[in-house]
Amino acid sequence: MVRGMCPAVPIEYTLPVASAQVKSAILLAGLNTPGITRVIEPVATRDHSERMLTGFGAKLTVEETNQGRIISITGEADLKPQDIVVPGDPSSSAFWLVAASIVPGSDIVVRNVGLNPTRIGIVTALRMMGADITELDPRTVGGEPVADLRVRHAPLTAIEVPADLAPSMIDEYPVLFVAAAFATGTTVARGAHELRVKESDRITTMRVALESLRRGLRRV
Repeated sequence: MVRGMCPAVPIEYTLPVASAQVKSAILLAGLNTPGITRVIEPVATRDHSERMLTGFGAKLTVEETNQGRIISITGEADLKPQDIVVPGDPSSSAFWLVAASIVPGSDIVVRNVGLNPTRIGIVTALRMMGADITELDPRTVGGEPVADLRVRHAPLTAIEVPADLAPSMIDEYPVLFVAAAFATGTTVARGAHELRVKESDRITTMRVALESLRRGLRRV
């Protein structure tokens, strides 16, 4: 059983591990908390919640400091209803981006993909590897940047993935590993330690899966 304080007390919380989910939970709790609730992000994470809350009328500020990003929300908030159009999920589109990049003859368009700057690390990494990805009809939908992505097959080359890309593609590392398996050379990904502590150890899971595929191909 969980019993909440009444009234709740605003807090200042520094995220020990980059987590947009934890950040969002604290900000949502701050909506009905009198005073200013602050979340400090030493490493920036996706900012969908900040955009959404601002769009609904919450008093929210974001400040870049030496400590990291400080997100402050003032409760108790008087929110206004909105009509919302939700863009396509970059994580879901990543599978199509990689598939089209590695399958010869591919030429596809993935429509209505959200291109929030805090979510497009996979697009950046694939382009670094030589992927042919073109943005068509860039626009803003529901406060989020959106475009259709045209992807054509292209030979991929191994890269060293910059650690600062990790927060913007943490959920896409597993599919990036698939692209790396088809790239020429050895790809090195840094800053992906969060994958060890998510719902499962995704690094180990992908290593086991790719090794199983390699053993299967050797038998063919």
